[in-house]
Amino acid sequence: MWLLMPVPIFVAVTAVLLGVLVGGRRLFPGTFTVKRAFRCPFRDTNVNVDFKEAVWDDSLVDVTACSVFSPPQDVRCEKSCLMLGKFPVPKEVTTT
Repeated sequence: MWLLMPVPIFVAVTAVLLGVLVGGRRLFPGTFTVKRAFRCPFRDTNVNVDFKEAVWDDSLVDVTACSVFSPPQDVRCEKSCLMLGKFPVPKEVTTT
């Protein structure tokens, strides 16, 4: 009988872990702001952007500010940069 005792414990722990994995985004809904500098492929200019990232999986949720707009918090684009997998490197400004 004592050999079967770990089985219900294992099943209960597995159920709890699966519940956390499935409901994780709802359990931890917070976001944090991260700043990134990159070359915007949609405007073809270097930008400094403040993104909101999800705490659970570090996915980009929203654009809170972008240096293209004035004021930067007045973001009026489609926010296509949220779908970029990898951000392009900013081009260096050449001065003559």
